[in-house]
Amino acid sequence: MLSQFSINTEDPTDVVHFRFLDAQGNITKASIKTALKSPYPVKYYVNTFIAIAALTIFLLWNFGIIPGNQLGFFCNDSLFSHKYRGDTVTPWMLGVGLVFFLPSIFLLVECAKQSCYRDIFTLANLCEFYVYLKQLIIGELVVGSITEIAKTIVGEHRPHFFDTCMPDTNLNCTAGDYVFEFTCTNPNVDKMDWIDASRSFPSGHSSISWFASIFCAYMIHSRLPTHRAGTAFKILLLGVCITFGLMCSLTRITDRRHHWWDVLVGTTIGVLGAAYMVRYTHLQIKLLQRKMASEDIKEHENISLEV
Repeated sequence: MLSQFSINTEDPTDVVHFRFLDAQGNITKASIKTALKSPYPVKYYVNTFIAIAALTIFLLWNFGIIPGNQLGFFCNDSLFSHKYRGDTVTPWMLGVGLVFFLPSIFLLVECAKQSCYRDIFTLANLCEFYVYLKQLIIGELVVGSITEIAKTIVGEHRPHFFDTCMPDTNLNCTAGDYVFEFTCTNPNVDKMDWIDASRSFPSGHSSISWFASIFCAYMIHSRLPTHRAGTAFKILLLGVCITFGLMCSLTRITDRRHHWWDVLVGTTIGVLGAAYMVRYTHLQIKLLQRKMASEDIKEHENISLEV
């Protein structure tokens, strides 16, 4: 029975899970409805548990309940003496942008690609959108996790560290002396800000935004034929993706929230993660298109018979 659902060795991916296939090994509306009914595979519950556990650890890190590494500093070091001026791109803005970025780009691509509005919301397009969205979320979680682990291990101070923390041992020390231990004394900020002031390396805004930018640029390049939408429109969409990554990363330097090497390493993490996920997603989309091909043929045959 399982031999009917075997995947070719040329496809190392398993995007089309057995639950979503019918007896002929194809995806249909009926097979999807069947797959969405309970009982669900054990792996779904395991994945949910892992996601909740990872989120819990992430929150414990950020609230300082699980302490990270705390580096010292040179007295009156100019690297950490900048004023805190806030964020041009706040974490909330980045989060909202990531939520709507891929769906908006996908919808624009399909509107430019399809000649009929009804063709945008076909079963094949919805399945492909699911694959893109799933891989984007997985990639963002992996890239974000790597970034957060590095932040906790390194514990590098931000450029506005002195302004935010006001370490007690930096008040009466001799310039150039290395301070190993300190306590933040700034009464105008809470403990979360004290902890965040020592979580500069690498830049999370850079790693996450560049991953999303490159991933969406790949989707535009692979799905939008130039002869259907025009060269200018395709370049415009690609420019929007690159601008998103540039704005989210470079403003971290101009806002004095990160050092330039923090942004460089964060960008590298995002680019490498996107390069791997793009290749993996490309194989999945090709496999999905083959599994959907027979269903599309049936639909076209039914339409021709009705005519």
